[in-house]
Amino acid sequence: MGLYPSLSLPTDSAEEPDFLTRLLDLAGGCRLIDWHFIRQLPCYVDSGITQRDQFRNDEVDLYETIVREAVQNSLDATPNGKQTRVSFRWANGETGLDGGWLREILEKQLEHAAASGLETEKIDFSSPSALVIEDFGTTGLTGSVEDKDNGDFSGFWRRHGKSHKTGTRRGRWGLGKLVYSSSAATGAFFGVTVREGDQDAWLMGQSVLDLHTYEGGEYPPHAYFSKMKGSKIQNMVPVPVNDTGYIREFSRQFGLTRNGEPGLSIAIPFPHESLTSEKMLGVAIINYFYPILTGKLVMEFNGQALDAENIRQLAHVYAKRKIPDIDELFSFIEETNRELGGGTLLSLRKGWLDDVRLDEDDFEPNDLDRLRTTFSEGRLVGVRLPLSVKVKPERKILDTEFHVFVKRPDSITKGIDLYVRGGLTLPAESKFGDRKAYGVMVANNEIISSFLGDAENPAHTKWIYNAEKLRKNYVSPGNRLKVIKNAVVNFYDVLTQAEEEEDDKALAGFFFTEEPEQESETSGGKNRPKPKTPPDDDIEVPRRKPRLARLETTEDGFSVRPGDGADMVRYPVRLRVRMAYDTASGNPFKKYSPFDFDFSGRSGSTPFVQATSDTVALAGFSPNELEFEISGPKFRIDVSGFDKNRDLLVKLRAVPPEET
Repeated sequence: MGLYPSLSLPTDSAEEPDFLTRLLDLAGGCRLIDWHFIRQLPCYVDSGITQRDQFRNDEVDLYETIVREAVQNSLDATPNGKQTRVSFRWANGETGLDGGWLREILEKQLEHAAASGLETEKIDFSSPSALVIEDFGTTGLTGSVEDKDNGDFSGFWRRHGKSHKTGTRRGRWGLGKLVYSSSAATGAFFGVTVREGDQDAWLMGQSVLDLHTYEGGEYPPHAYFSKMKGSKIQNMVPVPVNDTGYIREFSRQFGLTRNGEPGLSIAIPFPHESLTSEKMLGVAIINYFYPILTGKLVMEFNGQALDAENIRQLAHVYAKRKIPDIDELFSFIEETNRELGGGTLLSLRKGWLDDVRLDEDDFEPNDLDRLRTTFSEGRLVGVRLPLSVKVKPERKILDTEFHVFVKRPDSITKGIDLYVRGGLTLPAESKFGDRKAYGVMVANNEIISSFLGDAENPAHTKWIYNAEKLRKNYVSPGNRLKVIKNAVVNFYDVLTQAEEEEDDKALAGFFFTEEPEQESETSGGKNRPKPKTPPDDDIEVPRRKPRLARLETTEDGFSVRPGDGADMVRYPVRLRVRMAYDTASGNPFKKYSPFDFDFSGRSGSTPFVQATSDTVALAGFSPNELEFEISGPKFRIDVSGFDKNRDLLVKLRAVPPEET
């Protein structure tokens, strides 16, 4: 940095006048741009950055998180009707990045990084590298660059764990940008933004480290590469530099391609080794094939374009293991997008959600017959679902809508259900299980996007009933969220209730056929020989086998009722029901807690069980399991009293005789 001194600002107000006099910049009284580390005031609570694990853990990798966060923010800042373009590119010595220059701008920051425990001695400035992420077609970081306000600039640079975003805006937790500093060996990153309606480029940097001690003083996690505006430490605000010559050199070093276009460019020096173009390209396809296929998003990885024209080809190379039946799935998405723009979808009446589920009673008989016929022929069916939400504090009722589509192509090997809010997909919402079909829920309306956005977890992969923002902003939101989350599955089940579906695994949990085990002589019994494929003439297409029992959801629980095969069973039989509340990660049944509910009555609440007395007897129970003996084909079991604001998962199976 040469002319610019590195600053570690004191907290003793008695030192401020002389200190400030030496550091005042000639341009407007702002301190010169450099790293500004301000000591922790003794009266402040010590706080660390504990949220990094949300973005890099056993369930999500860093390269996945950084793609989702970058694209999410870019989609968020794209005006309606425009296409978002996001580029990921790696800079190094061969592209013009000078290690000496990079060392100079990071020198002071590296001292603090080492004090916080980062292994800075492993950083090799003779082989400099950086990950550069740029978006185009967006508004850039709007709002004041000099003062805290509710604009995007302050939200991105000056807030942590707090977000003002609403509506179709997708970044709501103020935590996702942690992935940029977490991706760097230095714990630091830089950003240059050009804002819509403003020709200037603005540069800042941020360091996010653990709470640490440096030269006898304690320092909080956040520090800035910036100017500092303000005459006292208590009211100082980090402000960016817009010196044309300096930003031109910065852009040349990192290879920024922005040339006056609005948007944001991020530079991450010495990125984590797992951040490779091949891995990130695969993540982009898996997570964002919906907005790419529908023309809302174009991406680039080290010069490799990813758009609607080539995503099928690239998906077969980079995402084949993660996306089964690529061509069929992508055709399904393109078809649903055309239907959304056509305006001919069936629309249900507003009272469809009064019973907190989508079922056949919500359809006119003629409409339902037509939908079932279309679906049974392997064609796309869809429905528009109107609903309203009541917002706080004025308790105003707002009307909105979402759409659901399902299709069952004959050729697919695995079913997939998608949940899309304004172009962002939430992969952890998938719940189709063994249903061999495609389904998608699309929420593009601003009101429902705001509602669902407030329900999202920090990683934007799942909707949570007890999300703080959801409870804070809406009146009784649980039932609304429940019908939205389950609408795709409910719609599919409505369409298949009246038909015999070809599914040779439908009875796996209810009827049992013992098959002799055959062991391979060469494998020691570990592998069984594959059965020979019979000639085509001998193949009989299996029809859907009947079910002993079926589950139906209710407002605060579920019912077990006879299936279409109940009359075919020799009684008595036993049914075992296992329950748990859904969790944001991991196996919900393994994470069950007796404090959620407890049928033994010792810990949590005890749900209410009611059954037809003449054909059903309670045969056993545990804290989260019930076992019933069924003596005839006419039976009904109702279990209620669960938390309406949590997603209840239920497993139902017949108990083999040897287990009784």
